[in-house]
Amino acid sequence: MNPAHVMPSLRRMVVQLLTELEFARSNRESEECIQLLMVLVRAAENWVRPYVGDIFSTILPRIDDAPAQLASKLLDTVAALARVGGSDLVPYSDELLASIIHALSDTSNATKRMSALQALNNCASFCGLVIDPYIEYPDLFKILTDILKSQPDSKMQLEVMRTIGALGAIDPHRFKDAISDTTDTAVTNAKATSSTGGTNANAGSIVNKGGEGTHRTGNPHVRKADGKLKKKKKQQRPQQNVMTEKQMEPLVGGIPTDSYGTTFSNDGYYTQLSVNALLRILENTNDTTFHREAVEALNHMFAPVQNACAPFLDRVVPAILLAMDVAPAGGSEFYISALVRLVSIARQLVRPFLEPIFKLFSAESLGSERQQSTSIGLIEALAEALSGDFGPHIATVLPFLMAIIDRDSSELHQPTLRALPALQILSPSLEGYLFLVMPRLIGLLDIAITPIAVVEETLRCIASIVGAVNCGSFSSRIVLTLVRLLQCSPPLELQTAAIDVLCTMMEQLQDEFVLFMPTIKLVMSKRGIDEHARYERYSRLLFMGRLVPKEPPRAQSRIQGDAAQAAAAGPALGHSGDGLAKQEVGVMQLRRAWTSKPQKSKDGWMRWLHAFTYELLEQSPSPALRACSSLANKHSPLSKELFNAAFVSCWTVLPGQYQQEIIASLQNVASNMDVPADILQTILGLAGFMERDEKQIPIDLKRLGDYAYRCHALAKELHYKEAEWTLEKNYDTIEKLIELNQSLDLHDSAIGMLEYVRKEQPDVQESVIWYQRLQQWDKALEIFQRQEAERGPSFQTTRGQIRCLFEMSDWETLVPIFERIWSGNDQKLQLASASIGMSMAWAMGDIDRMEFYLSALPNKSRDKSFCKALLAVYRNNFDDAAKFINDAREEMESDLSSHITESYNRGYAQVFMCQMLTELEEVVMYKMAPDDRERQVAIIGAWRHRLSGIQQDVGMWQKLLRLRSMVLRPILDLDTWIKYVNMSRKSGQMRIARDAILQLVDDEALYMEEIHRGEVDALTPKFALQAQEYMQMKMQLAQQPQGFQGGGIPLGLNGRNTGQSSSSWEGRTRRFSIVSGSNTSVNAPLDVAIRLSQQPALVYMYLKYKWAANEKREAYQMLETFASDYASRIGFDLHNPDTFAEHIDARVLANLSGHAEAADDARTIHLLARFYFKQAEWLTTVEQSVLLSQEAQAKAGLSTGESSYARRLVRR
Repeated sequence: MNPAHVMPSLRRMVVQLLTELEFARSNRESEECIQLLMVLVRAAENWVRPYVGDIFSTILPRIDDAPAQLASKLLDTVAALARVGGSDLVPYSDELLASIIHALSDTSNATKRMSALQALNNCASFCGLVIDPYIEYPDLFKILTDILKSQPDSKMQLEVMRTIGALGAIDPHRFKDAISDTTDTAVTNAKATSSTGGTNANAGSIVNKGGEGTHRTGNPHVRKADGKLKKKKKQQRPQQNVMTEKQMEPLVGGIPTDSYGTTFSNDGYYTQLSVNALLRILENTNDTTFHREAVEALNHMFAPVQNACAPFLDRVVPAILLAMDVAPAGGSEFYISALVRLVSIARQLVRPFLEPIFKLFSAESLGSERQQSTSIGLIEALAEALSGDFGPHIATVLPFLMAIIDRDSSELHQPTLRALPALQILSPSLEGYLFLVMPRLIGLLDIAITPIAVVEETLRCIASIVGAVNCGSFSSRIVLTLVRLLQCSPPLELQTAAIDVLCTMMEQLQDEFVLFMPTIKLVMSKRGIDEHARYERYSRLLFMGRLVPKEPPRAQSRIQGDAAQAAAAGPALGHSGDGLAKQEVGVMQLRRAWTSKPQKSKDGWMRWLHAFTYELLEQSPSPALRACSSLANKHSPLSKELFNAAFVSCWTVLPGQYQQEIIASLQNVASNMDVPADILQTILGLAGFMERDEKQIPIDLKRLGDYAYRCHALAKELHYKEAEWTLEKNYDTIEKLIELNQSLDLHDSAIGMLEYVRKEQPDVQESVIWYQRLQQWDKALEIFQRQEAERGPSFQTTRGQIRCLFEMSDWETLVPIFERIWSGNDQKLQLASASIGMSMAWAMGDIDRMEFYLSALPNKSRDKSFCKALLAVYRNNFDDAAKFINDAREEMESDLSSHITESYNRGYAQVFMCQMLTELEEVVMYKMAPDDRERQVAIIGAWRHRLSGIQQDVGMWQKLLRLRSMVLRPILDLDTWIKYVNMSRKSGQMRIARDAILQLVDDEALYMEEIHRGEVDALTPKFALQAQEYMQMKMQLAQQPQGFQGGGIPLGLNGRNTGQSSSSWEGRTRRFSIVSGSNTSVNAPLDVAIRLSQQPALVYMYLKYKWAANEKREAYQMLETFASDYASRIGFDLHNPDTFAEHIDARVLANLSGHAEAADDARTIHLLARFYFKQAEWLTTVEQSVLLSQEAQAKAGLSTGESSYARRLVRR
């Protein structure tokens, strides 16, 4: 199709949809636009590619603030765009990942999380965003695994596993470093917050709740005003604040770090643990549903202890402000009330944290009447807490109160009635602000427009201010206003209140008040106010000179009154009045809770554990733990976190009889084979907690070790096995200890255990299983072969040899053994060896053997679904492959959940399997897009990036390269295979390295021949020229008598664009002339094949392999030959390098457009330098070896005879 007929219409449609989305007036309109846009992207993937950037930049800023349904649609569009745009989305990766992770953290909407998972999966597979997200966002993996464990939906679980695989199995050590860096930054930030008084820069006006701005805790990026993201910078450690010098004791895993060797479970610890747990809920902006109850629990916890809350205020105040900032519209009132209660409890202790609190009072946005009333209550509480030291803050709150009075347009003036008592409390601090307050109060004394109740309260307020500060400058205005009020014949209560104000002014003004008395007397007579006892008494005392000003009574806030009533009425609803004293434990209630009945499902067992935990908290003697019981009943993570502390707090006060009953109940639950791993891990966690608290749980160590084995908690199983070994010195546990240490990557410990046994008990017979656990397969194979020679063939020895040979990749020896096994009648051995046979056939690329061994695999085999998927992909049955891949994920879900619960390192094998399954799906995508080279390149790029981040383990690399070689020839991924060979060589696995080299050489030869015959198209023009040269060299070699002495090694490699003289060609054919017929090396046939290679990197890698294989003479000779060959190719003369430099400069100037050729020359020059460096390094090694040998022989008095080879090298 001609794109000229399509693109204009497509562009108009894209622009129209984006414009409608930009100016949509409702969420429904936005959803419709997004839906149409997504259909367009999916239907015209190739055509819409030029507009991916514009579409993406339009929808990305809307994801965070959109409602759940709209956000889900936006994320679906992101997933579609990632599939189409690929690398075009990389510039947006930081902001994109932040939005996706924020959506994943939203526990309120499963559809939104599913869309976020699909978007993240596509971004990883098609945009190459692999490995790095775990480093930039270390919390990402925990978020994914939490979804996996908490979501019962199988589709969600499969998508999580697919996403984990797409992101890649990052090396555990690298992942640990990323988490450590984040933890260090978090600790620094926490200290900075503490030292600055816990200020919250994000806390604004109390009514600024329009949803603008979202806070993300634990996110290593912060959003700027322009919508982009920037990385957080590590903050310098600030100086400690003297007001918060006493810091909370740090906890690691819920245990104090400085209490090793001592018991730590006491009321202080329980309080600290509970506060930390509640603060984590408040600091998690995705748990807004539970914020209110968390704040209530904190206040209830602090109420009886009061001063003991001081160490926690530096985090509690900012946490409440953060919760208020992310609360939905209208939710601020509750949190301000919570601050009122907190300030009333902490009083003077709240001083260091006043700054963020006072930022809440804004005269520009007052909120509703209820919010105004609550805010005024906070002002009253602060004034009471500061005990008259409110002066520095009066300028902040006074405009807020005046704005309430000025803007009060309600009929009953309730906001004004609420603000006037606050002014009475603040009256001692108003001396410098009378010009703001008095005019407004005097204006309220007009009974014609002001309700009687407001006028009466205003009179009380004026009386309080007059009695507290000098109001001489306003005396005439106040008196004359009161006189006019009396002239209006007000009700009796107003008359009394007005005259009381006059009496207060008389006390303060003394003789100056005499000027107003005639006017006041005249009005009182005219209005029939015959007498006022207080006024008459004050008048007589004034004339007698005996009127003394009295201390004005202190105004009581409404909060104080409410607190007094609450104290008289008893404890708050829903809470017990525990006070400082511990409460009694309800043994009968606990007994009903711990008594268990067999459950039919995992959910039933988890409900029992949840109910038991709730009852432990509810009956705990610790007031802090009791305060959390209500929230823990609704919030499962809090329930799990407090289980250990709640159990121990009750355990310590239970009589011995009930302690035995509760332990028996736990053992009874754990003995049920259907109990989920979560409960076993809970019991193990409790045992470890009590052991750390110097309270050994009365459960046998062997039984605890069995629990750990059943739930795959290897670290805990190792701990109990080590304790069992210490107590019993039973050598039957040696095998298990070696296995556990090896499984936990504690290789040194495993070897040390073996050495210890050899030293302590030299007569103990070594077990072949020890060497298997240590992965020393060669030694294990020797023992099996010796046993077979002594006792004859048996099931155990044959099976053991098969396993050892498979791990050593010795296919030449293994294949005949399998042929003998499967030609016999030993069905038990056949069944036991089927899995290894399948893996061997896969490694050898033998499809028929794969199908044969697959049919023999038992149905319960964990790898059967994966093997079926492999075979289906080989057969191009893609629908069957997708089904089997999903089956494999379902089978490993429980293993992944249980292993990863303990640690990332423990579950790394399952994470790696997730990556293999995802890459198998990508192999299918690769095969289904044979003409889409761009997509294939994107998939290969993601593969290489993942491989660079996984653990440097030969076995893992081997499996991945086998998988990828289904669609990607090894010679086309040469750099990766060279790294694999070098890794195998450095780890001492020389046979695996040799097999990989053989595979590379064979594939290169086959590829060149296929190109020459026209069976495949050359990937680049360079390969076509190389194929021509390869055929010429092959013919040249065939004409030599020694040319094909290499046996069955297929000879052939990709040729090279030579452009060199005939003398250079003759020099290159000299490679074959130095092959000596007397060379008996096992690598002689491979030497012949490698001399055909046109790839310098492959040759260099092979020569290092030969040197490591102790074929140093041949390696050095070949290195000399190849170095000379490559030097002649590019015209380099070792004795005249300046001429070569000038020659290179001239070639660069003459071929400015030949970037590919110039890059190829640069690689050859770089590799030639490495050839010369390696030649010098090897020569130095040989020379040092010869000198050491001569010195040793001289000391021994022997003749110093040297080999001709060594003498020649030394002379050089």
